[in-house]
Amino acid sequence: MNKIFLSQINKIKKDSIRCSKNKKKSLNESFNIDTENIFFDYSRNIIDSKTIKDLTKLAELIDVKDNFRRLCSGEEVNLSEKRQALHPAMRETFHSLSKDTQNEIKKHKALLKKISNEVNSGKRKSFSKKKFTDVVSIGTGGSYYGIKMIYESLKNYSAKNINLHFISNLDSTESNDILLNLKPETTLFIIVSKSFKTVETLENAKRVKRWLLKNTNNQDIMKNFLAVTENKFSAQKFGIEEDNIIKIWDWIGGRYSLWTGVSIGLIIAVGFNNFSKFLKGAYKGDKHFFQRKYEKNIPVIMALLSFYYTRFFKAQTHLVLPYNYRLRFLKEHLQQLEMESNGKSVDKNGNNLTHISGNIIWGATGNCSQHSFYQLLHQGKTFIPSDFIISSKTDSGSQDNHDKLFSNYLSHIEILNTGFTKNEAIDLYEKKFSNLGLNKNLVVKNLQLSGNKPTNAFLLKDMSPETLGVLLSFYEHKTYVLGLLANVNSFDQWAVEIGKIKANDIYKNIKDSKKANKKSKNSLIKKYLS
Repeated sequence: MNKIFLSQINKIKKDSIRCSKNKKKSLNESFNIDTENIFFDYSRNIIDSKTIKDLTKLAELIDVKDNFRRLCSGEEVNLSEKRQALHPAMRETFHSLSKDTQNEIKKHKALLKKISNEVNSGKRKSFSKKKFTDVVSIGTGGSYYGIKMIYESLKNYSAKNINLHFISNLDSTESNDILLNLKPETTLFIIVSKSFKTVETLENAKRVKRWLLKNTNNQDIMKNFLAVTENKFSAQKFGIEEDNIIKIWDWIGGRYSLWTGVSIGLIIAVGFNNFSKFLKGAYKGDKHFFQRKYEKNIPVIMALLSFYYTRFFKAQTHLVLPYNYRLRFLKEHLQQLEMESNGKSVDKNGNNLTHISGNIIWGATGNCSQHSFYQLLHQGKTFIPSDFIISSKTDSGSQDNHDKLFSNYLSHIEILNTGFTKNEAIDLYEKKFSNLGLNKNLVVKNLQLSGNKPTNAFLLKDMSPETLGVLLSFYEHKTYVLGLLANVNSFDQWAVEIGKIKANDIYKNIKDSKKANKKSKNSLIKKYLS
């Protein structure tokens, strides 16, 4: 990093010391950003106006918007793999792209619309000439987490005649459980693998193929398959017809691929129109990110605050708490998005990093987790910044129930900020616990909370496809800005590749040991085979 950037870092370090010593927990009402779909309140953070001014200066120094312009224009931003990262173009684009790329994207979307409409209308039929009632998406990583999360989030919008299932795990227990309740003659299987070489995906695809052959008297089962891949040759070799192959490109990374045909199972389930609204929402998030000033830019502020706590408060985790059952799988998607993107030990140029570039992302549905780890959140000594997420409207049908849910959401946000003083603890003891024969001093001590625990509050307009698109694009841009701040490549994942290679070597070792009837030198393999 250059000297100006480092000088700004030192300013922010002084801000963090000053703010952490300030025990006054009054809210700065200007620390919120309102959009059509999302109200973002960051007033309960360990910051003041000077901190925000100094943090946004960092965004200027790394020129966030120019970097995003270059990404959207098709420059090679994934340096280690010599690739573009053009996923925003799947939403729309407001920067120049080649006509060929634009036409490819238009054709891609047209194909997704055609396939989803054909399955839903019954025009596209199984080998049995029957309509499809179930769709199984076979994929892992970026071909699974985001898509499953969106499907569960938008389940209220899904077609009543189509059930969507997912097979991701190499553990065959998962596929066994899912196949148990499916009918071969009415189930469409979608193999999602960019390379068509992903071990988990191919093994599950082969398993499904064997299951179909076993239960269909060797009929034309390949009519029940679609493939989403860059490797058309291998998909055809597997037996999938060319017309049933959806092409994706090398400029779409796995964890950024949910905007593409990788989501075809989801698109069939919720309908292309709803998926288009989801893309529209993401595009609104893109415009917000590119057009808003940094101090009124939600993903930029999200990223700067995360950087601030990691760098100066030694935070190692970030907690995501959706007070919405539909968003219960959000954390899995964000785990892959942030941890795979920015969990690096070297910068873009291959130099060793001296600071943490990626946090552990974790979480659970808000109300349930109040009865598990909130004790640690409020009173534990671990420093944990948090995102609290809720919608104004509910699709549950019970507004009173939702009011109670919102009350729980806000109560913990406020207590994490203000704490619970000794006088408040004494008052509570006298009102509720004084007649129980307990040690007053001990109870009062345990009731006290220090507060000053940082939170971001997200209030969503609703749980519509559009609002979800906005929310996910905000988290995507947050991840991108964090990558720029750490000077890492947010679009590669070399450690994952090493894991795949090592697993293959161990598998060969196991097979060789069995074949030659000789003991492996590895103690775990030896015990496994004993």
